[in-house]
Amino acid sequence: MELIERLEARFEELMTRVRQLEEENLTLAGQLEAEAGKRKEVQDRIEALLTKVQATLGGQ
Repeated sequence: MELIERLEARFEELMTRVRQLEEENLTLAGQLEAEAGKRKEVQDRIEALLTKVQATLGGQ
C-alpha cells in the first residue's frame, strides 16, 4: 500500500508542476504578444520617419 501512496503523491506533485508550467506559459505568451506589439509600433514609426526623409530628399 505504501507504494501506491508514494505513486499518488508523486502524481500530485507532477500535476502541480504541470499547472505551474501552464500558468507560466500563459504569462510568457502574454509577454510575447506585448513585445510583438511594441516591435510593430517601432517598425511603423521607423517606416513613417523613412517616408518623411525620402519625401524631404525627393523635394530638394
